[in-house]
Amino acid sequence: MKKNKNTKISGLGSGLSSLLGSEFEKKSILREENNNEGYKMVPIEFIQPGSWQPRKKFDKKELESLTKSIKNQGVIQPIILKTREDKQNHYHLIAGERRWRACQMAKIHEIPSIIRDDIENNKIAELSLVENIQRSELNPIEESEGYQSLIENYNYTQEEISKAVGKSRSYIANILRLKSLSELAKEFLVQEKLTVGQIRPLIGHNNIDHLLELINKNNLTSRQVEKLVKKQSKKAPFSKNKDLDILELEKEILEITGIRVKINFNNIKETGNITFECKNLTEFDYVLKKIKS
Repeated sequence: MKKNKNTKISGLGSGLSSLLGSEFEKKSILREENNNEGYKMVPIEFIQPGSWQPRKKFDKKELESLTKSIKNQGVIQPIILKTREDKQNHYHLIAGERRWRACQMAKIHEIPSIIRDDIENNKIAELSLVENIQRSELNPIEESEGYQSLIENYNYTQEEISKAVGKSRSYIANILRLKSLSELAKEFLVQEKLTVGQIRPLIGHNNIDHLLELINKNNLTSRQVEKLVKKQSKKAPFSKNKDLDILELEKEILEITGIRVKINFNNIKETGNITFECKNLTEFDYVLKKIKS
């Protein structure tokens, strides 16, 4: 359900303080208007995380660390649930999936939970999304996808997202631009091989994945990456310094056909040509037959 644009965003950024105390202020949008100030122990197998959850990957080391903490001290902060209408005594998980997963790893069968049946079904996904973003528990790509979801599914503007999550308008715009990166570049961000600052100069440029390892290996600053990208862009359209993958392809074709081939590719225009170096008519006929077959 889309948000009414005339509706004032209220409760966003107000924190879990109304649920769990003032120490959690400004960390959640789950404002409690009618809180019973209590929680119940819920079997972890009765809890189902929603498909709307923006966080897709959980750091193994972080989960292991949280698991050890829970084994020693228990779950200090309750998770937030809503009763499922389709299954008796079962719940949708709104906030706290990392704690829920850690409890499973710790072989703890019940988890302290606050039941929020006052939250409308069509608001669960929106609340869960902003909750995760505010807690900074998302990697940059998940955060980018989360903002895009708010725009596409809940009719948010970038300005409204900025107010909702307490980040600048320019920050929101820059994070949204990460969605245009190549899959390899996104993976470097998710794996924390590169930071957003290091990878931002690559946005909007094609065929520069070969620079990622170089940037990572030399720990280049964002300014150094900018210079590197500009240098790459100024290269001659058909550079003599071929990419390793093109050299490998030339070698592979030679091994298959026995004929040397030269591949030239323009990284800027994304056009190029392939030249077969036929030494005699027999090799020439061989290439023609292969093309026609």
